[in-house]
Amino acid sequence: MTRWRWLVSGIVIGLVALAASRVDWRAAVSALARASPARIAAAILINALSLLLRGARWWIFLRPAGAPSLALAVRGAVVGSGFNNLLIANGGDAARAVLVARETGISATSVVATLALDRMFDPFCFVLLLFGATFAVPLPAGLASSRLIAGAAVLGGIVGLTALAHTSKRYRYVFLHDGNGWRARVERFRGYLECLSTSLRLSGALLCSIGVWSLQIAEYVAIADAMAIGLPLGGSIAAMILINAGLVLRATPGGIGYFQFAYAVAVSRFGIAADVAVATAVLIQLVEILPVTLAALVIAFSQHARIRRRP
Repeated sequence: MTRWRWLVSGIVIGLVALAASRVDWRAAVSALARASPARIAAAILINALSLLLRGARWWIFLRPAGAPSLALAVRGAVVGSGFNNLLIANGGDAARAVLVARETGISATSVVATLALDRMFDPFCFVLLLFGATFAVPLPAGLASSRLIAGAAVLGGIVGLTALAHTSKRYRYVFLHDGNGWRARVERFRGYLECLSTSLRLSGALLCSIGVWSLQIAEYVAIADAMAIGLPLGGSIAAMILINAGLVLRATPGGIGYFQFAYAVAVSRFGIAADVAVATAVLIQLVEILPVTLAALVIAFSQHARIRRRP
């Protein structure tokens, strides 16, 4: 990690600690104790479904690259999400790339290319959601004024996906390319990227991504209902946008601290008290972090044990 990332992490932690000192934690714990178990269970199920869709989205690109197992792609998505909760700077992506490369034996270059294709849909869906929300949802001032920027980003994403789909036929024989220099590796990566980017695959991945983000909104709504805080749909959308806007750098593992701060800021516009908002955000992260992280650790240790048993 660079010194700048350490500096950013320190600043974020300091600001979060300052905000946490002003929260009535007794009231927050009391609000958590009253949460509906049935709605929490529903939120856990919704989060599991979103992980299945994330795995299916990655599988769309992994299958033609030589990794046909949908189950492996889902395990990779779980490992990636779980280790992102433990590491900063999206370190879970490296973990899931290693998992698939070791399980299948396909080249690291092709795995990284599929990962790059998979990851590009989340920022596109984020700006698409942000652009739509600027018309219908009360957002913090900094986000509410970003309509033109978000609209331009959406248009740029559409143009980029269209251009990528049109280049896929040029690299039909990319797998014949060889060479060990960095130029050859870059060319292979670009070739894999463009060869795998057919219109059908990109469309399927986009549909999966829309499903993932829709399920994430549903999860936020389920937790708000579990806490009985009376937050409208627009409040959950505003909170999700503000949280995701600040999680790009992941200055803390799982975004812990910033997640609660951003959620409280977003829902304060809907009359939700800070202590209740923090409790709700804590519950959302418990639902998103605990089951997924435990599953990721089990998968990682199981794979390590299988590798050690190999002759």
